[in-house]
Amino acid sequence: MFVNFRIADIVAYHCARVDNECREELRNGTLVSERDYVTALATRMRIAFARNPHLNCHAQTIDPQSENQYGVDGIIVFRSADKIKAGLFEAKRPQVTKNNHGWDYLSSRNISHFSEQIEKQRIWNGQLALWEMFFNEAPNGFQSPPYDSFGSSCVWHDNAFDFMHTESLIFRPWTTDKLKKHLKVNGINFYSVIYDIISCRAGQVNKLDKTTNTCRVFSPANDNISMNIPFPSQTELERDERIEQF
Repeated sequence: MFVNFRIADIVAYHCARVDNECREELRNGTLVSERDYVTALATRMRIAFARNPHLNCHAQTIDPQSENQYGVDGIIVFRSADKIKAGLFEAKRPQVTKNNHGWDYLSSRNISHFSEQIEKQRIWNGQLALWEMFFNEAPNGFQSPPYDSFGSSCVWHDNAFDFMHTESLIFRPWTTDKLKKHLKVNGINFYSVIYDIISCRAGQVNKLDKTTNTCRVFSPANDNISMNIPFPSQTELERDERIEQF
C-alpha cells in the first residue's frame, strides 16, 4: 500500500479544500481562465504539502508540447518514502451558467477536440491515474447534482472514454447537456479522485530513483514510450530547474 487510509483521507480533504478555494476565486474573477485555475490549483497544492513529514506532493501545469501530445493540462505527483503515485488530468471550463456555451469544438479533422484529448490520454491508461476535471464558477450548490456542490466536477478517464463512444461524441462536440448526463452517472468530486489515487484504487505505484530523484514510467500500450517524472530535490518551495524544464 502507498499510505494508510487515514493519511489518504487527510490529504484528499486538503486537496478538496484547495479546489473549493479556486472555485471561489474563479467565481469572483480573481482566476479568469481554465489555465489560470490549473496553475493556481497546482501551486496551492505544492504549498499545502511543503515540508509534510508523511507525504510530499508536486503539482504543475503541463508544458504546451506535452499538453498537445497527451491531451492533458496538469500533473499531480505524490511521494511516500521511495514510492511514487502520479496522475494526469484534462481540465475544462464549460461555464455552466451560460446556456449553450460552446466549450468543445470540432478540430481540423472534424473530430471533437475533447474526444481527441481523451483518446490521446489512453497511452497512459493503467499506469497513471487519469481523470477529466470540470471547473465551475457557479455559486455553491448550483444544480447539484449533477455538479459538485463546492468544487470541481470530475470523471475518471475510462468513464469519459466509454461515454464518448456510447453517446457518439466523436464527430460532434460535447455539450453541457451531455456533460450533465455524464456527471449524473459518473460524476465524482476532487476529494474522491485524490483519495483513490493515494489509497491505490487508481494508478500504479512506481519506484523513485533516489540518485536522480526521477521516476520513469512506461506506457502500458507501448513500452517504447516512457516518461521521466522528476520530483523536487527538496520539500521546500525553491526553484528546481529539473521541474521547470519538465
